Amino acid sequence: RGKRYRRASHFPPISSSFAHLSQAVFSAGGPQVWRAGSAVLPLLLAGLCLASLAGNLLLLTVLIHELRRGKISPANALVLNLCSADLILVVCCLPTRIATYSRRSWVFGSFVCKATDWLLHGCLVAKSLTWAAVGQARYKHVVSSSSSSSSSSSSKCLGLSWRRLAGLLASAWLAALILPLPHLLFTYLEAGGAPSGLLYCVFRSPPYAANFMDVFSKVYPLIAYLAPAGFTFSCYWRALRAQRGGRRNRLAKPGSPQSKKVTWVLLGLTLLFQATWLPAWVAWLWERHSGGGPQPPPALAFAAEVLIFLDGALNPGVFLATSGEFREGLRSLRRGLSCRGDEAQRPRSEETPQSLQDLKEEEDGAAAAQEKVLPDVEHFWKDRRNTVAGKRATRLCVKPPVL
Repeated sequence: RGKRYRRASHFPPISSSFAHLSQAVFSAGGPQVWRAGSAVLPLLLAGLCLASLAGNLLLLTVLIHELRRGKISPANALVLNLCSADLILVVCCLPTRIATYSRRSWVFGSFVCKATDWLLHGCLVAKSLTWAAVGQARYKHVVSSSSSSSSSSSSKCLGLSWRRLAGLLASAWLAALILPLPHLLFTYLEAGGAPSGLLYCVFRSPPYAANFMDVFSKVYPLIAYLAPAGFTFSCYWRALRAQRGGRRNRLAKPGSPQSKKVTWVLLGLTLLFQATWLPAWVAWLWERHSGGGPQPPPALAFAAEVLIFLDGALNPGVFLATSGEFREGLRSLRRGLSCRGDEAQRPRSEETPQSLQDLKEEEDGAAAAQEKVLPDVEHFWKDRRNTVAGKRATRLCVKPPVL
């Protein structure tokens, strides 16, 4: 009754075997097609890794700069949570896949085999729940803006307070790490056949957990993907309806948080995330409910492996291109770096004029010291001059005797 899911290439949420994938591609297009696919896939993943790492680091730097300026808001905190999840995926999960597809064998040991797959699922579920929180917060903000004339304060941007936001993010990460625990418990390293001698990272359910895995394979996609996606889209639909019927929102400025542009951008990013995750879920469900039938097609497995990391590479660019707040933060960061560079160069250019000024002050002080006469000596010479001048005046005033 035990089910075995091979993943020599350590496929993320697909749990399909690297051996099954290679056999399917080999039989479909011959060894040349497989060699081309095995060469293209690591290059694509490496490009996504570099793009996602650069974009998310830039976005993270902008958010930290805004935090130091005191302009962080709960909306930015949700974006920071998405950025952190993408960075964890890029740093901890994507390099293992690039190396495994290049070497066609698992080379990182048993602990990494267990941890990376579980961490990948945890980050993806955390992003799904975070996008649901963004949708709910956007709807609350639109409703509160249309019902009250005063704008929301910065501590309640998007309808969330800081305390509720902290509890929401902690709950999302806790649920995201608990839900994929079977991937941590039932993943093992297994050697291939004698001729190949390759190691496979295998997701294998033991016989005593067969009933549990049957329930898990049905409940897990519903909680991790379908329920958050349906809830998020319902929130955006209600928000767009409220904006369409609200008089104040029709008169709002295009750059204001109440405009439809913000809602459409957030809805587009949510659609992008759900669309890039959908092929992986199709292959995941195919393998577990096929009843021992054919494995997912190689094209589907290939698309799922690439698209699942595409969202993290595109999100930072979309945020920086469409959000005026992030663009202003990027300009402020650039000005801060340029001013810091000017301050670093300024002491070198002002070092010589400052020394000349000090030298001039020293010369003026020396001249003043030379001209300065002590009070006692000055009094003595003053009296001496007066006495001599009086005697001379007396001699000039005395008339000679008349003979």
